[in-house]
Amino acid sequence: MNKLIPEMRTLQKAFQNELHHNILSFWIKFGLEADGDGFYGATDLNGNPILNAPKSCVLNARILWTFAEAAKDFGNEEYANVAHRAYQVLKNDFADSQYGGYFMSIDSENKPLDTIKHTYAQAFVLYALSKYYEFAPSDDLLQKIKVYFSFLEEKAKDQQQLGYLEAFTCDWQVYSENRMADNNEPRSMNTHLHIMEAYAACYKICKDELVEKRLKELLVLFIEKIIRPDGHLGIFFDEAFNETESSKAICSFGHDIEASWLLWEAAEILGDQEIIEKMKPLSVKMLNRVDRVGVDKDGGLFLESTRFGSHVRTNKHWWPQAETVVAFMNGLELTSDKKYWDKLKLSWNFIDKYIIDHENGEWFTKVNRMGIPYLIEPKDDPSPYYRNDWKIDPWKCPYHNGRAMMELISRIEKMISSKQKPQS
Repeated sequence: MNKLIPEMRTLQKAFQNELHHNILSFWIKFGLEADGDGFYGATDLNGNPILNAPKSCVLNARILWTFAEAAKDFGNEEYANVAHRAYQVLKNDFADSQYGGYFMSIDSENKPLDTIKHTYAQAFVLYALSKYYEFAPSDDLLQKIKVYFSFLEEKAKDQQQLGYLEAFTCDWQVYSENRMADNNEPRSMNTHLHIMEAYAACYKICKDELVEKRLKELLVLFIEKIIRPDGHLGIFFDEAFNETESSKAICSFGHDIEASWLLWEAAEILGDQEIIEKMKPLSVKMLNRVDRVGVDKDGGLFLESTRFGSHVRTNKHWWPQAETVVAFMNGLELTSDKKYWDKLKLSWNFIDKYIIDHENGEWFTKVNRMGIPYLIEPKDDPSPYYRNDWKIDPWKCPYHNGRAMMELISRIEKMISSKQKPQS
């Protein structure tokens, strides 16, 4: 361990520099509306605002989470002001005062645009509000969070079968024509991963018995139904959580590697010993599986495989790279095996060399296998949801890369302080 401390300190400083002077500074400089109280829905690669772009609930919730965490960790007034602004935007512009919940998007004039209530987006609001409470606790906010959790349980929980329903109309009627799934399947891994993430954050602050029960149910759901025997995540499911045929061949490496540490974090927050004993080896298994088939020789993570681990889509998108370095750090903490530190360094080197936009700030959305960024939207290979020619958009956020830097900064500090000794 002592031999690694200088390396850890050096990388910790690099992560601090990236967080403060490239990621968060970019969002403060280019994300805040000059003539409004919110955030731009999109900017081009140089940070110029796309004034008519819609504003996304997911993006605003992720901004709130990121800056609340940064304000909490570093006591920075500028970060605190952005967090407060993001909270007001969610409360004043995205909240549906008539039917409850939050609109998926609003237009550039802050009027409701997409009024479908996706459970995925509602979960991100709960996740962000819980983090905001950690930064700025108040009885009123805690009560609001508890009421919102109960509201989601009433509206989104499937009362007859496993899991949560995916989408609803504005007035909370079940909506099966606009689910966040490739073939409009009834259940998605991604929605449930982020409900689990949100419920873990909520339980961390309130220790409510029903939140505890639902978080345990979600972790069991992942252990028994969503994580495949080989360690990859299933993607889409029917109502009974049987994976659909069209989904079985897909491996989403970014979600796999993100879940490998998010699930472990949730298990630790829950504190259930039986779940912890099951989740620890599963987290390591998931990480090792992705490392074997999804991580390139240069440390970059491929997007996905479409045929059982073969037919790999070799483009490397920004958010899976961020999740990769956190997951390798988590692997080091769980096993004390130094190989994960070496893998982390390789993946960070790829990020630093190819993903970070050192000239204009923030990270490129997508690069090809050789590390060359896509600066236009290719007709034959468009990115899912987000655009290559925008630096900020409804899905391109400071949450993955900002969170990754904060996770690494704190985890390195904890490891050095605890004098945990990785194996050689």
